[in-house]
Amino acid sequence: MPLFETTYIGVFTIVLAFMFGTVLASFITCTAGRILAGMDWINEHSKCDTCGHQLGALDLFPIFSYLLLGGKCRYCGAKVPIRCLISEVLLGVVFVIVVLLHGTIDVVMARNLLLAMLMMGLSFCEIDGKVIHEGFITAMLVIWIGALPFVPDLKLYISDKIIACTLICGLFMIVSYLRKSKGKEGFKPGFIKLMAVYLLYTGLYAGVAFLAVGFILHSFVKPFKKTIVPALSVTCLVFMCCMTDRMDTSVIYGYITALADYIKVF
Repeated sequence: MPLFETTYIGVFTIVLAFMFGTVLASFITCTAGRILAGMDWINEHSKCDTCGHQLGALDLFPIFSYLLLGGKCRYCGAKVPIRCLISEVLLGVVFVIVVLLHGTIDVVMARNLLLAMLMMGLSFCEIDGKVIHEGFITAMLVIWIGALPFVPDLKLYISDKIIACTLICGLFMIVSYLRKSKGKEGFKPGFIKLMAVYLLYTGLYAGVAFLAVGFILHSFVKPFKKTIVPALSVTCLVFMCCMTDRMDTSVIYGYITALADYIKVF
């Protein structure tokens, strides 16, 4: 369904996208922190890192809780890192940009939004723990597989992605081997796995382009110099949003139309 079929639906979708982005940013950053700490990221309750007090709903409301509490814990007064607020606003804005660039409510847009969330979690794992966590890579692969039934020309689609993974990841493995033979550090297995999954989304030509831009960002832009995953994730997401992937959404189109008609009533 076209996003701007009506002004009301367009504005409603943008506001909803920002809200979901802030909520999912809070969830994914918390998940990344728990994974790095070896905690149960599913059943564990959110707690203050300083006093250990269990946080309630009013403490966890994205953006507003941070602002209303002055960036401090309600119970012990410890300062909450400003990164929490920045990550929530950032993913909310990213969600809005993804929605605006795509312009259509469909499987591709939903896929890109989920990937943006997972990319943030993966980036925080590398920034804080210097690891590329395979759980996030697996989740991205599951999303790619889940979208396959909606691909019109499945054979051509898969062929392009497999060729991209084989050629480019094969090149990474060769370069890694040559570096190790000279006593230098090669590419880590987690990095090659992540690139393989990203290439499943972009294909060969867009994959070469996003890798080139990503490595340039990593080499020359100061915030990206110490970590490579954020730079490659940002460029991969940008190229994916600019691609013209089309999937058969006739199965779910009726549900979306019905929901839009229901909203119009109010």
